[in-house]
Amino acid sequence: MQVIFLSVALLLSTSISQGAPLASSGGSVPSAGDKPTTSTASSPHASGVISSNTTAPGSNTTAPGGNTTASIGNLTAPAGNGSTSMWVGGNNYYAYALPAQERYALLDGMKASGMKVLRTWVSGAAAGQKGSDNIDVPDLEANGIGRYDDTILTAIDQLMVDAHDRGIKLLIGMYDQNVLKANDTYGKTYTPQGFYTNPAAMTAFSNRIKYILTTHQNKLVGNQPWSALSSYIFGLEAQNEPMIFLPQSFQEQNWGWICNASQMIRSNVADKNIVILSGGNDAKESVQPLFLESSCPVDVVSIHDYDSDFSTWMPDAITQAKTAGKRLLVEEWGSLVGSDRETQLASNIKALASIGVPWLYWEYITNKDPGQSDDFEIEVNGTDWSVVANAAAAASTATNGVFDFSDALAL
Repeated sequence: MQVIFLSVALLLSTSISQGAPLASSGGSVPSAGDKPTTSTASSPHASGVISSNTTAPGSNTTAPGGNTTASIGNLTAPAGNGSTSMWVGGNNYYAYALPAQERYALLDGMKASGMKVLRTWVSGAAAGQKGSDNIDVPDLEANGIGRYDDTILTAIDQLMVDAHDRGIKLLIGMYDQNVLKANDTYGKTYTPQGFYTNPAAMTAFSNRIKYILTTHQNKLVGNQPWSALSSYIFGLEAQNEPMIFLPQSFQEQNWGWICNASQMIRSNVADKNIVILSGGNDAKESVQPLFLESSCPVDVVSIHDYDSDFSTWMPDAITQAKTAGKRLLVEEWGSLVGSDRETQLASNIKALASIGVPWLYWEYITNKDPGQSDDFEIEVNGTDWSVVANAAAAASTATNGVFDFSDALAL
């Protein structure tokens, strides 16, 4: 998809004008957090789903390595350099919509444990996510492609200030595949597959990214655009789990979309202290050779793994990433609620600690766990919170990290 990469680069200078409302009466995302029921996905997310049927420029061409799957074996992970720290964070896709006291509780719990990064994304949220008291927040383009409603951006403005006050930075996705699959505005206009392949969809999405990063300004920090807020923003990604709900053959033909969309972000964000992430996929499928190419603007390859198999394939992925001058982040993982959950949590944390790659847990919530399907949730200061909190505290003093994130973590 190298041809797509060049074509999309031309779109990056255009202004934002189109996006996608969520599939709900208020334009907000349907309940998120449930594992997609597709054959290719293994991560638990919003029931809002991605969908679009347009074609991105050059979508039928192949970027270097775009149609191959990362070959990952069982090599021993390289030892840390003795000075690179480990760190831990978490996910909550609707944190910006939580009442102030619940938002503070989430961030205070993370701060007390030494957690560094909270991941969320720019997709609206209907009220009552995960049984919480969050308010309904419409998507940026709930009223139609290119018709921007800053409500969600303003809410994230507040979240990033609250997080920064506690030494925490945000990892922000520009969009979520779950709402596309649920047939939001992008899905209705372009169809789920078309979102990744239609040139008009690419232009609209480029406009969305430009609006989020350069047109909108955070009034709480001197009316600065997000592109200038490296003290508040750890990193950005085009979409949560791009294409994960689509057939494997489609993904293999369109991995270049992730590089193209990442270039859209980088063209609007000159500050390299804000890293660009790939958005994640299913376990080792997250690490595609194309993402490690120097021509692909992805700085950090995001890994989503709910199979507890980190030790079997990640050591080789680490070697590949280090050779390519890229970094890895386990952006999502979780252990299901059950009789042996604490044991599973401890086992996964031990495996991640030994590998030396930072991680974000899916998912921290601020109310009693409602026990919904694919239940990976952990209530802040509730059952099992101490397990992840202690792991975060231990990570903050560990020096076996194999990747240096000091640039992106600096406040």
